Amino acid sequence: MCPSRVPDGYVRGPVFYDGGADHSIYNEYARNAFWNLAGGYGARIVVLTANAGASQADYGYAAAFQALEAARVRLIAVRNRASGSDPAILQAIEQSTAVFLSGGHPLQWSTRIGGTALATAIRRANACGKAVGAVGGSAAFLGNHMLVYRDDSSFPCMAPGLGLTNRMLVAAHYDPSLHGELLRMAIAANPYMLGIGLPDQAAFIWRADALLEVVGLASVQIVDGSQMSDINLLAWRPGVSFQAEGLSVIDLPPDHRYDPDSRRVLTPELALPLPVRSSF
Repeated sequence: MCPSRVPDGYVRGPVFYDGGADHSIYNEYARNAFWNLAGGYGARIVVLTANAGASQADYGYAAAFQALEAARVRLIAVRNRASGSDPAILQAIEQSTAVFLSGGHPLQWSTRIGGTALATAIRRANACGKAVGAVGGSAAFLGNHMLVYRDDSSFPCMAPGLGLTNRMLVAAHYDPSLHGELLRMAIAANPYMLGIGLPDQAAFIWRADALLEVVGLASVQIVDGSQMSDINLLAWRPGVSFQAEGLSVIDLPPDHRYDPDSRRVLTPELALPLPVRSSF
C-alpha cells in the first residue's frame, strides 16, 4: 500500500503519532499539538474508534478537542468491517479538516478497515492536506507496515497498515528492553524503512517535508539500517545473539527533528510551550 498521490495545488498533510500516557500534562500537550495541526479554532475533527463501544478514553479525546474550542468534533465508532463503506462516515471524513484514530488494537484496525473505502478516504484526505493522527497501538497502524507484538514470538511480526507512509515502521508502547531487539530485527530485514520506537509520553509529527519532529515529553528511538553492512538474520535462532553491523540506534529528544534523507539530527526550531495550569 502506498500513500495517495498529492493532487496538483495541494501539500500533503502532517501525520501525528501520539504515544499515549495516563499523564495529565502529557495529554494536554499532545492534544494541543494535534488541535493546532487540525486547524485550531477552525478545526473539524473526526475521532474514530475501533472499540465496539466507545471507551472513556475515546470520549476523553473528543471532549478534549471540544474543550479547546475546535469548530466541530465528531466521535464515530467503526464497529465492524461494514462501517468501512458507510456513506455517513465517508462524508464525515470528507467534511473534516483532520482525522484522529483513538481506541483499537492495530490488528483490529487492519482487519476492520484495511482495503475499504474508509481507508482510501483517510489516505486521500491526508494527500489533500488534512492532518491524520492516532494514539498508542492505533499509531502503529498509520504506516504502510506495522510491528505487532506477540507473547509467543521472539521474531518480529509485521502486518499491513493504513499506508500513510511507506518509509517508517512504528513500534507503539515501546520499551527498549522488551521491544528493542524486535524493532532492530524488523529494520534489518527491511532497511529501506526507518524504525521508530514510540514510548508512552512521546509524540512526533511526520511533516510534508519528510522531517520527523518530536513534540512529546519523552524521546523516541530511531533505528536506521541504511548503513548496515552485515547481519546474521538468516541464521538467527532463539537463544542466538542477533547481530547487525552498521545498524544505528538514535535517541531523539523532545523538540528535536530528524531528516531521514540526510540521516541527520536537527536542533530544535521552535518548541511548543507546555500548557499552563491556573493556580486558581
